[in-house]
Amino acid sequence: MAPENSVIQDYEIDDYWTKDELTRSRLITSLTTAIRAYDYIRTLSATKAGLEMVIEGTQQLFGNKNLDLFAEGVLRQIAAVLRLRPEGAICALGSSETRAANMVVMSGVGRFSGHVGESLSELKDVDAEMIRQCEEKYNKPVIVGSKIGLRHKSATGREMLIYFEHGGTFTESSMVLLQVFSNNLAICFENLALINELGELAFHDQRLGVPNQNAFDRELLTLKAKGQEAAVIAMISVDDAPDLAVAFGMSMAEALMLAVYERLAAVTGEGTLIARVGEFTFGVVDSTGKIETTALEAVFGEPFNVFDNHLKVKSTIGIVRGNLKSDRSFDIQRAARITLLKQEQKAPGRISEFDPAMADEVEQVMRLRGALQGALKAREIYFVFQPKINLQTGKVIASEALCRWELDGKHVSPSVFIPVAERAGLSADITFQCLDSVKDMRAALQENGFDQMRVAVNLAAKDVCNIDFIKDLIGHCESLELGIDAVSFEITESHAFTNEDDATAGLNLLAKKGYKIWLDDFGTGYSSLSHLNLLPVHGIKIDQSFVKNLTIERARGSVAASAAAIAENLGLKVLAEGVEAREQHQIARFLGIDEVQGYFYSPGLRTPDFIEWYKGWNLSEKLIHE
Repeated sequence: MAPENSVIQDYEIDDYWTKDELTRSRLITSLTTAIRAYDYIRTLSATKAGLEMVIEGTQQLFGNKNLDLFAEGVLRQIAAVLRLRPEGAICALGSSETRAANMVVMSGVGRFSGHVGESLSELKDVDAEMIRQCEEKYNKPVIVGSKIGLRHKSATGREMLIYFEHGGTFTESSMVLLQVFSNNLAICFENLALINELGELAFHDQRLGVPNQNAFDRELLTLKAKGQEAAVIAMISVDDAPDLAVAFGMSMAEALMLAVYERLAAVTGEGTLIARVGEFTFGVVDSTGKIETTALEAVFGEPFNVFDNHLKVKSTIGIVRGNLKSDRSFDIQRAARITLLKQEQKAPGRISEFDPAMADEVEQVMRLRGALQGALKAREIYFVFQPKINLQTGKVIASEALCRWELDGKHVSPSVFIPVAERAGLSADITFQCLDSVKDMRAALQENGFDQMRVAVNLAAKDVCNIDFIKDLIGHCESLELGIDAVSFEITESHAFTNEDDATAGLNLLAKKGYKIWLDDFGTGYSSLSHLNLLPVHGIKIDQSFVKNLTIERARGSVAASAAAIAENLGLKVLAEGVEAREQHQIARFLGIDEVQGYFYSPGLRTPDFIEWYKGWNLSEKLIHE
């Protein structure tokens, strides 16, 4: 007789009986218990394997980043977890407002494999009653015979329905696994729906429903990663959209932007990204490099139908082609934006291609802008005064204040920094500091016993258009006690004036106060003779480009002669600027011009130097010695 304790402990034996103890009934009981235990072990093993498949399937479903792949994976994982071959299965998606019968099939297997894109109501041999039951139960399996149904709803409002038919046996343990898988599936779907929702928020413009700046950036990153060297990147500004927004509201402007997007998409075709990268700007990324600039221009060739209005609009386009020899997608986008910016400044409504020199120019402008802001704050900008001479008397009757700036000890040309100041909104500050210098100039003249003279101050076209600036200008003059005999103002023809124009209203306000206004650089801007009738102009300044090449022989038929004649007929004063030689002085006198200004008489001088020059000024002696 073997020792019972050691046998049970040392060997894989689950029960112990001696011969005289083992009866027939006890043997049946013992075998039944063993078989039942074995059956439990098999069930647990199968459940464990099923749970492992649930975990593995869940991991795979979590790995999917779009709903199409997710739908396909769901059907595959259900079949694997339940060890059932689907005779037909569907994964359909929709929104919370969509009835189950109208949900769209995203993936199908078996007899439903060819029905992707159709709604459930279009499918034959589908248990409609079971689908209705699924509609009433969320996150709980519905089982009817050999059919299984699952329905899930995410917090974002998306819904998913699984309809699964099989020809196998559905056991109780399968039911447990299906419930576990259903719970995990609900979590997966919820997360994926949130990811898609975040993707739409992050990469789509919420007002137009089109790709946005983030999508544009991502496409450029992909472009650089693939090493695409033949790509075309374009920035397209819809020039008339801002005016449309002001006149008719943003709804009209955005409807126009959407119409432009749709036409761009039709022209560029598939594989090209079009994104809204600014309020009224689109960015285009064509990785193939096949798109032609003429195609982009043609988009704006015909009017757009917006709310039954046919709108003809213009666009400014900047193009970048090929590899910029940079590892950063930022450099490509920067090049496209620089090209657009330069074209908008130079000639809006046209197309331009990137030139590396543009980047250097923009960088220089940005550096100048920052330095200019600092210079104005520190009052490092200074002013010189160039005299204006009466040709009949030879006397100094006025002067013009000219702005000067030195950066790092080097002279910066006004033709360079004045446009920068105007675009940066700094020109008004320059004007007010100029008036302060005029005040100091008048004090110096009085100190040295000279009669006072009127000083001309230049006004930027952008500032003239701002009626509030004009009011501040008048207020500043009054605070400095600079009356109508102390200052006059010069404007250029760079602005097209109209009767309804704010600039015209501002100039009329100045004239009403008694300030004299001169039209500077006459003949080089819009050159509209209507300006002379429209604006309260006291006189015109003939631009130096029409003066410097004058000769006695060609003087009578010159532009300068015509301008002088027009001014005389209109009762306006005439000044010729840029007089640099005695011959030009004589021609100006011959043409009957009232006043002259230029290096022949004096360059622009700072106040102390101007006073010294003024002490020795004599036109007759100047003409004798020259």
